[in-house]
Amino acid sequence: MANVLFIGDIHGGHKTICNFRSQFNSEKEHLEFIKYNYHKKVTKRDKVFFMGDIAFSFEALQEISTWTGHQKILICGNHDLDRIGMKTVSQYYDEVYSLLKYKEFWLSHCPIHPDELRGKLSLHGHTHNNNIDDPRYFNTSCENIKCTPISLHEIREIINIKNERT
Repeated sequence: MANVLFIGDIHGGHKTICNFRSQFNSEKEHLEFIKYNYHKKVTKRDKVFFMGDIAFSFEALQEISTWTGHQKILICGNHDLDRIGMKTVSQYYDEVYSLLKYKEFWLSHCPIHPDELRGKLSLHGHTHNNNIDDPRYFNTSCENIKCTPISLHEIREIINIKNERT
């Protein structure tokens, strides 16, 4: 059975990424680490939602587009279109959205305001390792998921645990 997975804030091609993710010695090492973790988890049958701020350069966009996955969907982040236009970016993904309802979630790069959740949960990136202390929010930024795509099943389990604590 195919999985549905999520990963945000890869920051491929971000030349100063090591200033923010100091465990890496270079941008190349950073992207190779994420690529290695990605391919340990994602199969050619899986659907992957890229939750924004994926590529800061055209070269990184091209590289990441070759990674495994049956269907690759981009939820645009604030940096995805800084240097590359939407027309170009959309050629490298099966689908591109700014905001999407998916099952019990709103998928967006930035967290949705609580007044706009309307009974759904917010699956987002953008905040890196700053998590919202509210079980209605789940952060898919690389820092929050150990630079490894996380499955819908795993997200639901984590949310259920958070709800049991409240």
